[in-house]
Amino acid sequence: MDRSDRRFRRALALLGCSLLLAVPTSGCGEPGGRTAHEESGQWWVSRSGYPDSPARARQAPNPALRTAVRQADDYADRLSGSTVAVAVLDRGSGAVVGGEHADDEFTTASVSKLFVALDVVERRREGLPVSSSDVELIRRALALSDDGAMNELWDRFDGAGAISRVAVRYGLTRTLPPEVPGRWGDTRTSARDVAAVLARLPALPAAERALVLGPLDEAPRTAAEGFDQQYGLKAGARRAAVKAGWMCCADGRRSVHSAGLIGPDRRYAVAVLSTQPSSKSYSQASEVVTEAAAPLLRHLG
Repeated sequence: MDRSDRRFRRALALLGCSLLLAVPTSGCGEPGGRTAHEESGQWWVSRSGYPDSPARARQAPNPALRTAVRQADDYADRLSGSTVAVAVLDRGSGAVVGGEHADDEFTTASVSKLFVALDVVERRREGLPVSSSDVELIRRALALSDDGAMNELWDRFDGAGAISRVAVRYGLTRTLPPEVPGRWGDTRTSARDVAAVLARLPALPAAERALVLGPLDEAPRTAAEGFDQQYGLKAGARRAAVKAGWMCCADGRRSVHSAGLIGPDRRYAVAVLSTQPSSKSYSQASEVVTEAAAPLLRHLG
């Protein structure tokens, strides 16, 4: 489908949603019925109540949310050879707004470290022994994106099982463990699933919350292997809990992701995932993610 076709479909979706709002209906993102997103896959339509969404006092939806996602998607639509997926879960209102590729599957690269860390801290609450050295591995895997630390966590805590457990626990629809055992970077997920996982973190008990959000808050600019993590959602002026991910070169593609919690009271769980030609350098690919994240930070962060 070329760009003109996509824009035409988006215009039809917007017109259809406007017409539906003129008559009694449960569509167009209203609770209690199937939404336009569920029926047609159109990119911008909001869903309330992602499966098992965290319970919290509902706030009025932020009208800037759709604008931010639309602007990010419009930027991505102008790129040649790159696919960028954007999804935002508003923890205040419960709304989920996804871009055109929000439900596409991507390899996670280092974002899978977040899934495994969350599984470990959740199971610790249920009695799983987690030592101080394990806690240090989680810190290094999240803050420094240390692959060696992740390898140990993956082997010690059943990494493939962790991915499956998180998917079941949170009702994720596009998240699968890697086909080749041990290749945790090849875990599959979607931007919408990543946003759903992120939205859970502030609701964890204080001790578990600190184990995950602390390292994400404190992630230094330079990762363990020397990669510059100050891109995407981490490029904003405010401190944010962000997990970066990068990997090359499956099928000649470079994966570069940025996912985190932004805004007052960590209100917005945001995922920006990308797959780009390997002909682009990591610096160039990171800049694409930074540009896609810019309207999200401007309107929401």
